[in-house]
Amino acid sequence: MLGSGFSVLFVCTGNICRSAMAERLLAARLPPATGGAGDGVVVRSAGTRAVVGRAISSQTRPRVRAFGGDPDGFVATQLTEATIAGADLVLALTQEHATRVTALDPAAFSRTFTLREFARAVEDFAGEGDPGDPRRWRELTDRAVDARRRGLLPPRADDDIEDPYGRPDEAFDEMARRLVPAIDVLAGRQAPS
Repeated sequence: MLGSGFSVLFVCTGNICRSAMAERLLAARLPPATGGAGDGVVVRSAGTRAVVGRAISSQTRPRVRAFGGDPDGFVATQLTEATIAGADLVLALTQEHATRVTALDPAAFSRTFTLREFARAVEDFAGEGDPGDPRRWRELTDRAVDARRRGLLPPRADDDIEDPYGRPDEAFDEMARRLVPAIDVLAGRQAPS
């Protein structure tokens, strides 16, 4: 945990489509930190095989904008043990990414979920509290950990969000269709079940 704040890390493969979009959309939906440095919610992303230094993909950029995010200034980064260690919550875009996270840092298992799995776990509670309050995020994480521990969060085949990179625009639309509602749940917005 970083100080009194809370850090969310999204993970995909190249860090220029899925995790980049998730980062920018969640960041846009959270209020800016109002106190000193490190007291708010920080949102980052990384890739298991990142295209280091690249911007968000040209097909992802308009979709980020369409859903209220800002793609400008984004730079892809590689997933490292230090990146994982600095995150209070790791949200992978597929189960394979979650497995890679825990292979790099086994201690991260309890705080690593797929994005859609975590959204399912907290959907009934996500509207509670201030989305910019780190205490809310700790509570949501505790609820998800408890649900998984009690066997109430079995993996589902539709938890994975497929990589649209190198595919037609329809694949990017499908990525957004599956990703945006989960981000809205995390941000405390009502999303369709």
